[in-house]
Amino acid sequence: MTAATGPQWRVEFDAEVKFSNGGALQAQEFRLDILGSDIDDEALGELFVRHLGLLMVGSTRITRKVLLREPHKGGRGVAAATGPRRVVELTGGTLHAGPAALVDLPVTLVRTLGSAGTEIDRSALVPFEVAGTAVVLHTGGEGHLNDAAAAWLAERNAALVVTDAQLPDAVAVPVVTGVGGLDALPSAGARLHVVALSTGDGPGPARVYAVVEGG
Repeated sequence: MTAATGPQWRVEFDAEVKFSNGGALQAQEFRLDILGSDIDDEALGELFVRHLGLLMVGSTRITRKVLLREPHKGGRGVAAATGPRRVVELTGGTLHAGPAALVDLPVTLVRTLGSAGTEIDRSALVPFEVAGTAVVLHTGGEGHLNDAAAAWLAERNAALVVTDAQLPDAVAVPVVTGVGGLDALPSAGARLHVVALSTGDGPGPARVYAVVEGG
């Protein structure tokens, strides 16, 4: 049974970073995941610097901040939630051209909800290390990989693609389509399990669930 989860929060902000060796960086409408429903400016500035991996920072100033109740998308320097292990059942699922069971794959979660258009380009994937992982595409049900993105996933040895879209993308790795419940999947700390529910050679139904550490 899926454990109950609380709302997830992100923050949209404008910031100015000044470097100790000269120069500055400005950001407008930047968004980051946060734990809890609020974050002060000092902590947000530190989170922003860690996320971008900035060096020789002299000062950081937050000039605008808006708290948003929306699913996490992940990011460097953003701590994962802590707590007991739980199971997240992901409803539906059709397994295409895969083995009978794919067990204990780490999840790479890519959320593209709110993006302009439905095409997912490789630029949406390059921040992630996908080798040996289940790449889960949370698109709102309409997103699809373009040819360059599908080739990029295959070249970098993604083990599985899981999507809430109904039709499989043309990617040279096993694919699970039509998965629901991705809102409950955290941006980090999940491992995916897929078990085929039929023995035929073609696409067939599958049970899909995630085991989450510290959710």
